[in-house]
Amino acid sequence: MDTFHIINFHEIFGENAFCLSKRLGIDIVSDFNPVDGHTYITFGAHEQAAQLLVMQQQHRKFKLIIINSEPPLSQFLKNKYYIALMKTNCVFDYHEQSSKHLTELGISVYSKYIFEFIHQPAHDEPREIDIFFCGSRTPRREAIYEKLKDKYPDKNIVFDFDWKYKDQAELTKVLQRSATVLNIPYHDHTIFETHRVHKALSCGAEVVSLYSGDKPTDDFYDPYVYFTHDILDIFDWYWIMPLHLQKQKMKYPHLVQALSNYPQHNKWIVEQIIGLECASV
Repeated sequence: MDTFHIINFHEIFGENAFCLSKRLGIDIVSDFNPVDGHTYITFGAHEQAAQLLVMQQQHRKFKLIIINSEPPLSQFLKNKYYIALMKTNCVFDYHEQSSKHLTELGISVYSKYIFEFIHQPAHDEPREIDIFFCGSRTPRREAIYEKLKDKYPDKNIVFDFDWKYKDQAELTKVLQRSATVLNIPYHDHTIFETHRVHKALSCGAEVVSLYSGDKPTDDFYDPYVYFTHDILDIFDWYWIMPLHLQKQKMKYPHLVQALSNYPQHNKWIVEQIIGLECASV
């Protein structure tokens, strides 16, 4: 495996890259100076798609294994350079619906990648934030924030629309102080945002999410996530009903164990790469 490396082009995937590096025993390179004949497992390739495509077209004999994190409605899946880059390299994707969309674009998806984080619940930290959300501003997200503040004025409700917590260490600290994290998709009809959900659970927070609309996904995550059709209503019983009457959700280590039962979990990634001979793509 000396010819395999990990490269990350966006800080949001830093923890994922670290976990995969430890799991596989592969180094993370900080400066991308590709070596002929080497293969680079790539996080955030959409951020550098044009540059990477040019580098490969200039007779550089290196290979990429692109871990796609972008859902079908993402602006990056309208980027001709990112599409071309995925068409000429090995691609791992994070969800069946996304993989289907990539296939329709003429991109071969070789396997599934699961976002993995360090389990750091910080049991000794007080969780003084009752509800936390972090993400880009949308009318729906703003409306939910305003209605929650009006309905529960005595609760500490924090919505970050301005990406104050781009630093992942700072985001971890906030999540460790949050009792509940919301999953509100950016688009009305989109794929379940596993990156956000896994990160929150790894920090010991409970997750309340809108249903994704994909029954297999919702069924799989139901033991770990409080699903609802209306975020404004769920907290009526979530806060009022005695804990012993609530159906308690399982914690992040149980989720990792369940995911490890997938035949295509990260621990099999090297065997898949070798077996599929992605390097010849």
